[in-house]
Amino acid sequence: MTADTHRYVVAGIRAVLVLTGVVVTVAVLYSLSTMPTAPPSGTGFVRGLSYLFGSVLFVLALGGAGLGIALPSLLGAEDTLAFDRWQRRCLQSAGGLFVGGFVVGLGVGLLTELQFGLLLWLVAVVLGVLVVSCVVVWRLFEVFVTALVRLIAAETGE
Repeated sequence: MTADTHRYVVAGIRAVLVLTGVVVTVAVLYSLSTMPTAPPSGTGFVRGLSYLFGSVLFVLALGGAGLGIALPSLLGAEDTLAFDRWQRRCLQSAGGLFVGGFVVGLGVGLLTELQFGLLLWLVAVVLGVLVVSCVVVWRLFEVFVTALVRLIAAETGE
């Protein structure tokens, strides 16, 4: 596989993961926010179960989007977002949380109870999403500061 083909395949997989994660996240948030209230005679069990499964789906969709952002760093591919060395290391650790959390969660789930493994994996996904979010905010701040410095330099004539 040539370098260009490899880059296009990684970019395609990344786009699918990020777009699917964002669309599913928005859809879950919309469906949970527009859910009708429980009737006064009911116990609210179905509503609570809907919130539980919706929350799990929300976390997994965000994890898919986060994995899509971290994918080029995990594979050692060129990144169009121009993350620096430390940002790429953070993204690699987030990818380790996504993948390693699944492996550890599966092991814990098989050795103990399956729900404990699932809970462990969801916690790892949430931590990975937090790391990816911090790295994206870090990169956006760098872009903003660079643009601001160029603007100030252009106005002062330097």
